[in-house]
Amino acid sequence: MLATSLCGVLITGCSSGDAGEEDRQPEAKPLTEGQLRPLLLSPADLGAGYVQTPAETEGDSGKHDDVSVQGCPSLEELGQSGHEIKFASKAEASFTYDTNATLGEELHSDQPSVLSSKLRSLFRAYTSCPSYTMTAGTTPIEVTVAKSGTPDLGDEQFAYTSTMKLSSGPQVLKTVAVRKDNVAVMLIGAPALVDRHIKTAVGKLSTGR
Repeated sequence: MLATSLCGVLITGCSSGDAGEEDRQPEAKPLTEGQLRPLLLSPADLGAGYVQTPAETEGDSGKHDDVSVQGCPSLEELGQSGHEIKFASKAEASFTYDTNATLGEELHSDQPSVLSSKLRSLFRAYTSCPSYTMTAGTTPIEVTVAKSGTPDLGDEQFAYTSTMKLSSGPQVLKTVAVRKDNVAVMLIGAPALVDRHIKTAVGKLSTGR
């Protein structure tokens, strides 16, 4: 669970042309957090063996204040200006599978152009360095990163895999984000679980609205 939490710490342009203002289609407005919540995965969507874990509250947000990144300028800058990657609204859920594997989900909503631009910046930063050091308190954790194949879903897709060298042994996590219009779903966790459930997660964006 530590690795999933650490990896999600930092996560949280309109087209132009000659057409007149009257010919431009207005962008979809962001959904609210209340509208996003029914679109989250549930244990019923995931199947047997999954247990939903309590979501973080606002009071928990400070527990990651002692996490920092060294050895990757893009991520260091991202951590220093986290307000710039916040979207208009967010909802999240997390699960354990057979007690030793985790799966986290985040839904973000904003105007499509804003959502696209910020997701590109976020994933560009995370894949800009093949390795870096993440420090939690006084504990340094070596992290290596590799781009991953993306699913053929939604309007845009992003993915990378990170390996964290923990004292208990290496832990591999996969992060996949798929944008569909004004909502993006992001899954992070064991690669097999992310690959297994990303299609269902994206599918709920259509069936739930």
